[in-house]
Amino acid sequence: MRVLWGAEGGAPRGPRPRLSLPQVADAAVGLADAHGLDGVTLANVAAGLGMTTSALYRYVDSKDVLVELMVDVAVGEPPRLTAGTWQDASREWAWALRERYRLHPWLAQVVPTGAPRVPNPVAWIAVLVEALEHAPGIDGMRVALLLDGLVRSHAAVAGVSGSAPPEWLPDVIAAQHPVLASAMDRDWSDPDAELTFALDVLLRGLSTSAQDAPDL
Repeated sequence: MRVLWGAEGGAPRGPRPRLSLPQVADAAVGLADAHGLDGVTLANVAAGLGMTTSALYRYVDSKDVLVELMVDVAVGEPPRLTAGTWQDASREWAWALRERYRLHPWLAQVVPTGAPRVPNPVAWIAVLVEALEHAPGIDGMRVALLLDGLVRSHAAVAGVSGSAPPEWLPDVIAAQHPVLASAMDRDWSDPDAELTFALDVLLRGLSTSAQDAPDL
């Protein structure tokens, strides 16, 4: 992990590794893109790199660490935000992140277990916090976390490809929950439209909250 941040410290003992951590992560990302996150094992990654699983442990000591490195590679560097308002900058950031999930659908399967520890996810948060630094009444860190969760949840729903419900189920739902059945009876096939709606609602709410906040 220190290597990724450019804080390597002293040179490790033993022969110089023939691969870099990003190269190892690239191989794992390729497997995940092709087979999903469940298709990534240390054994599979090692085989793809032409080494034994025990040799791979010189680079990563667990799948959890490997997934962190994969996320770093998959999200890549953050965008340069060019929008003029904090609302538009937030939208620009969210759609750029959504595109990373579109390129690597397995990202939505990664469950956060704490603050990110690898450079690129941290840089994504930093670029939005910096863009919102002077927005009156807006907490950039909270906005970044809200948008990250929103994009992740919509990407997860967009990636679901379950089987169709049985033919009898809609009639049962309509009989027992008519209001819900009416709400469900429209086109839900465009996840981007749903994300657009969610972003608009969230940003309008934040704008109103910022305007109503008392001066400190």
